[in-house]
Amino acid sequence: MTLRASLIRFTLATACTGFAAASMAQTAAPAAPDAKGRMAVEAAFTKADANADGKVTKDEAIKMPEIAGKFEALDKDKDGALTLAEFAAGFKMG
Repeated sequence: MTLRASLIRFTLATACTGFAAASMAQTAAPAAPDAKGRMAVEAAFTKADANADGKVTKDEAIKMPEIAGKFEALDKDKDGALTLAEFAAGFKMG
């Protein structure tokens, strides 16, 4: 193998590694909200989840009018309950 061929292979390998790293960085989870905001959402979700089953039903959401008013839109999988992620999409700190 010539020096030129080795250099080309090294360059290609380095470029592929760089592309793979960039791709992984782009597919990583989006930046999380600040810790205080995340904690507020989780606390509100826990409070709303009266039976502590890890989801908020429409009946449980009644005590939070801002969630209850858009429950159907937030329930993306249409299973009749909000996951933490679905709940967080509609939660406003205030």
